[in-house]
Amino acid sequence: MNKITGVTLATVLVLGGCGGGGGGSSPAAALPTSTSTSVSGTAAKGLIKQAKVLVCRIVNGVPQPDASCTSGTTGNDGSYNVILSDGYTGPAMIKVMAGAASTMMDETTGTDVPYNMTMRAVVPAVSKTTTVYVTPFSEMAASAVSTTTIDATTINQSIAAVQSAMATLGVDMSVMPMLDLKDNGSDSALLTRQSNMVKQLARVAMAAKTSNLLKDGSGVACNAAGTTTSQQFACAVTAMAGVMNSYVTADATKSANLLAALNAQNATNVNIPILKADGTIDVEPADMTSAASMQSAMEHAGMTVTDATHTADTMMGGMH
Repeated sequence: MNKITGVTLATVLVLGGCGGGGGGSSPAAALPTSTSTSVSGTAAKGLIKQAKVLVCRIVNGVPQPDASCTSGTTGNDGSYNVILSDGYTGPAMIKVMAGAASTMMDETTGTDVPYNMTMRAVVPAVSKTTTVYVTPFSEMAASAVSTTTIDATTINQSIAAVQSAMATLGVDMSVMPMLDLKDNGSDSALLTRQSNMVKQLARVAMAAKTSNLLKDGSGVACNAAGTTTSQQFACAVTAMAGVMNSYVTADATKSANLLAALNAQNATNVNIPILKADGTIDVEPADMTSAASMQSAMEHAGMTVTDATHTADTMMGGMH
């Protein structure tokens, strides 16, 4: 069991911009107000730690330049929370970018490797409190919508197109990419959707290392000899984004190759991030094809035997 102590979800640097955007200021200067709005969530390929987060307003169909976006930083649990002090409520693009000390968890080993890419997500409208999860699947949607004028309608269409293309994996971009026992511990159906997202992200990591079907823009396999784990993961995310050829359609051949690469991965050894009831993060190794192993992981994270048994049985029926 690998326990991340002293960190609770959304306990991160909270940085805000003024007026039309601007860079971050000190956390004390960016406290929420009655008129501010916020974007928060979790960034995960595996959990992405100490990365720069930009929330960019989309104006006239185009995201703001990076220098005008409002910024924050992911915590060691992958969470972020960015305050928009001007009360912006339109569409936005979230970018999770590499920083000097950024890392991401390798779900196949439980260790952290350098995070050296940018992943994005798009949201049709920012509200008082908006939750957006940034993953390789959200990057697919951001890439798709970037082929056209970006607005709430095209954002919703791009998200739907990605989820349709990945339907056989049961991908649901609206759920946290970890198991949340703190807020959802009694909701076995939601925990099942979260565990499925964790499983699919682990498959991305596995495929990046082992599959010749995921390739960079030059046609070189992501797992080519001499590549590092970080390079393999970044290549896989780029390959996934390249599946979408518009904000409403996926390339049939690339989509088939991606699904084949992911479905070939047997998730028998995954390090699962779990938000415990006390707000700390556990990383539990488990065989995600085994109800007994999943039950054990839930118990180690604090679930009762009865609840863990029921939840694990539900998970096994709902994961893809």
